[in-house]
Amino acid sequence: KLQFLYFIGEIPPLTNSIIVLIMRAFTLAAVACAALAHDGLPKNPELNVPGYPDCVQPVKGGNEFTLECFQKPRDNKNQIRIGCVGDSITAGDHSTGGNHTYPGQLQIMLGDGYKVTNLGASGATLLKNGDSPYWKRPQYTTLINNTWDIIIIMLGTNDAKDKGSGGPPNWPHNCTGSDALKCPFAVDYHSMIEEVRKLGNPTIYTMIPPPLMKKGTYGMNQTVINDVFPTLVPAINKENNLPHPSIDIFDALGGADKASFPPGGCTLQTSKVADCADFCDQQSCDQCHPNNNGYTALAAAVKKGLSL
Repeated sequence: KLQFLYFIGEIPPLTNSIIVLIMRAFTLAAVACAALAHDGLPKNPELNVPGYPDCVQPVKGGNEFTLECFQKPRDNKNQIRIGCVGDSITAGDHSTGGNHTYPGQLQIMLGDGYKVTNLGASGATLLKNGDSPYWKRPQYTTLINNTWDIIIIMLGTNDAKDKGSGGPPNWPHNCTGSDALKCPFAVDYHSMIEEVRKLGNPTIYTMIPPPLMKKGTYGMNQTVINDVFPTLVPAINKENNLPHPSIDIFDALGGADKASFPPGGCTLQTSKVADCADFCDQQSCDQCHPNNNGYTALAAAVKKGLSL
């Protein structure tokens, strides 16, 4: 259309600067569409995105990609710097505020000897070719531009989305069996671990994500989250020669009772079934994200897994 109008003299020739501006506009539009991977989640009004990562929003009406994130500054040189890498569960979606995310609760539990930074990015995938890769998010930029003492990685929940569950085609479905560690998820996990190793040689912990309480929630494959990850993540952990076992958030938040999960998901009436109380109460009821109590339980499991 632009070329046609130019030839018939309706608009002036396009300068290089105008072309660049048009290309940038299309790029921003595409990015904005990708950022809607978790559209519908409650937003943090200060950031205009879901969750409570350690970021600021410099752009009025901005989105996940316009955030400027930061490592929390140490109060003294002896504080141990912990970075929590993850998705919306790390960012604390469905919590009531920064201190109720799992990194916020972990900070309270560990005390003044530690400085915990929330690098959670809602909707993010570990897969580089996922619908919203962590690798392209501002939280990743903050991760790789700083040095750390401990890094905790909990990604995979958004990678488990597939068309059969009503989501984007993220999950490769070849991450089981003898070649599981050759699948794209395992390969990209290895790449993430290798990148993190360069950041001051931190101690790295992987975490098995929480269970999915209802099939198809947010387009996620429940079988991948509840059956594949509990064995795949520890296998990746071992393959990459990490010094500590994976921290088992799956069992800590009721995964061991997956056979008892209510078929229709957790409700206020099923709060005493299969740890539904950590996902569903008067404060919040979601089949993927814990409520405030669930995030506290998650942080306690992390603290135990860190042996701190």
